[in-house]
Amino acid sequence: MSVEKVGAGDLVQAAGHAGPWTVLEVRHGMALLEHADGHRLSRRTTTLTVVRKAEPGTPAAESVGDSEGGDAPTLFD
Repeated sequence: MSVEKVGAGDLVQAAGHAGPWTVLEVRHGMALLEHADGHRLSRRTTTLTVVRKAEPGTPAAESVGDSEGGDAPTLFD
């Protein structure tokens, strides 16, 4: 079984949560996720299953901090 690396912009399924969720940011083995209805949560990347990888070069695949000058607070701050 191969394990896919989770990255920003990917659609994932989080164990125990209805999905899919969009990965907003990955840091220190944790992923910040956002559901289509706006709810956010963070989960260990090892508990996530990638449903669809982000397309390279799309805004969703960019880091959250990069698009806002790096000063935007996240759940990790």
